[in-house]
Amino acid sequence: MEPDQALDDLRVIRQVMERTRRASGKHGGWYGILWGAIWFVGFLGNQFLSPQAAGWLWTISDSIGLVGSIWITVRAHRHATVHSPVWRPLFFWFLSLLAFDGLLTWLFDLQPGRDLALLILLTVALNFVQLGLFSSWKIGLIGVLIAVLAVGSITLFPTYFNLVMALLGGGLLAASGVWFIHQRE
Repeated sequence: MEPDQALDDLRVIRQVMERTRRASGKHGGWYGILWGAIWFVGFLGNQFLSPQAAGWLWTISDSIGLVGSIWITVRAHRHATVHSPVWRPLFFWFLSLLAFDGLLTWLFDLQPGRDLALLILLTVALNFVQLGLFSSWKIGLIGVLIAVLAVGSITLFPTYFNLVMALLGGGLLAASGVWFIHQRE
């Protein structure tokens, strides 16, 4: 590879990173606050409610999260001064992760509970780490912290896994969302 070609490639990578960062704007933080609150409520339900009641709580919470995420996305799109083409690939990236989680759940016959929760948590962590590779190392760090919390709590404190993920996992998402919003102001 020629040095000029390598420099051009690095410039293109930097432009993609910058477009991703700008495209997320401060609206990205609202996703963290929303899903942090959902994790808080859902994992507390797992810790203190019957499995059936916790399942209903997650269904309702996830539905609120889906509607809230759509609302945040539509609002961000309406307020954007420049419409970045980055959102469509990010949406399909996230959709592909969900599809793989569905496939793994089916192949390994994962039932609702700790194993399924751990798979979802690690997928979310992976999503943050990968997004961080193209935007900011701080976003990647959030993913690493989620993974460490999930694996550490299920390994060291399995009885309190849900409580740890409610308080620290949900708290991490919400706090990082608040921080992200204030960084963009």
